Amino acid sequence: MKRFNILRVSIAGLISLRKVWFWVGVYCLFALWFLLVVARKGEWSDRGIFDLIADVGGWQGGTNHHMFLLVAIPVIVTILTRLVEKLESAFYVLRFHSRFRIWQIQAVSAICLSFFLAILILGISFLIGGMLVGWDNTWLSSKGTISILLDDEEKFQSIRENLSSTRIILTIFITKLLGFLMISMAVLFLKIFIKNSAFIMIILIALVGLDYTGVLHIPIFTMMATLSIQNWIDPLLTLYRSVYLLVLSLIFYAVAGWLYERRDYLS
Repeated sequence: MKRFNILRVSIAGLISLRKVWFWVGVYCLFALWFLLVVARKGEWSDRGIFDLIADVGGWQGGTNHHMFLLVAIPVIVTILTRLVEKLESAFYVLRFHSRFRIWQIQAVSAICLSFFLAILILGISFLIGGMLVGWDNTWLSSKGTISILLDDEEKFQSIRENLSSTRIILTIFITKLLGFLMISMAVLFLKIFIKNSAFIMIILIALVGLDYTGVLHIPIFTMMATLSIQNWIDPLLTLYRSVYLLVLSLIFYAVAGWLYERRDYLS
């Protein structure tokens, strides 16, 4: 099977889940609206759209830690487990003849899903956030959230170039894309051993809980894909965490692919 055919089959497989996508869209709309409204009531929420989308605390907003818990994990687990079960049916096994080809379709589907979901969540968050507080980038203002938190005009001016709307949106998109990719590859890895999607979701939520409680003292899962004021002060932190997310995704991909080739569909 040619590579472009794998991409086509992967996208077609995702699109075939039309009913699932409909309810995913509805769920994302209401869940993100809820997260943004909650963020609006926060201490800094009335200052601008980016305070609602990616609050500087790293927890609230449409694209931060609570979003991974309430939106990303349920959506990714639901879609990917449905897709895997479909691809592992006898029809597809006979059609593609190769276990590794089916694994490649699953992996490419995970990449496509991560990309689509990042656009969907960022787009909905930006739309609802703008309707709630307007679309002005108040972070560039000396009266904005970051300037007030820093309480140091010289330091604020030194990082002001990091706060352009284009750079903020690009940073949010990349970190969310890599975060969703990590979760997606983790789902494919766990699906090899666990058939029940609810159990997979519980495991992932438990990992989110480890980051939330700080039991391990260092973030290991979704906190690596969230953004706080430290990311805007030091962009290298975002780079390091992005590399971590990509490497972890590749590890899940490599190990799961190796195991998947050895699965026996006839058992």
